[in-house]
Amino acid sequence: EEYLKQRAGEGSTAAAAPAAAAPAAAAPAAGGSGALSTLKTLTGAGHVWGADGIAAGKEESDIRKYDSFGKFAAAVEAAGIDLSGKTIFAPTDDALESYEKMRGAVTADVVKMHIVEGKIASKDIPTTPLNSLNGALNYRYAVRKNFVNDAIIGETTFGGGPNYPIDVDCGDSIIHTVGYCFAFY
Repeated sequence: EEYLKQRAGEGSTAAAAPAAAAPAAAAPAAGGSGALSTLKTLTGAGHVWGADGIAAGKEESDIRKYDSFGKFAAAVEAAGIDLSGKTIFAPTDDALESYEKMRGAVTADVVKMHIVEGKIASKDIPTTPLNSLNGALNYRYAVRKNFVNDAIIGETTFGGGPNYPIDVDCGDSIIHTVGYCFAFY
């Protein structure tokens, strides 16, 4: 009973910490620079604490952090890739960190795998040839989900946080975020 009172905010002098709010992304500008600036400020999916939250005094469903795409934006800049008129499958910072730990540096060729000529909306991905700047990508539909190179397009998350953003319009470019680096396999 004491636990339930604490959860409800009764019998506790400590104020409950409010759930983290997703930072707002800046409005994109037109063209490739708009896509790049959007990547730098875009907020991705929210990740919940899960079982680790209990020890930290959080609810399992409280948001622990939000994905970001700054590492991918920096890699695009370092590779000198113009994002004008492109579809960008932007991997999260966590996905790139995992890739770096397991496979090595994120090279320009790895970055190019995530960029496709033309502006392709998520609804058109199943029927559009996906030729990245570094070769063909593989599309498949399984378990009621759309996959490109094993990354789920439009992945939904557990808990109250936002899902992986898709169809982020950047003028003549579009961004779909993914939680996986295409170059893993």
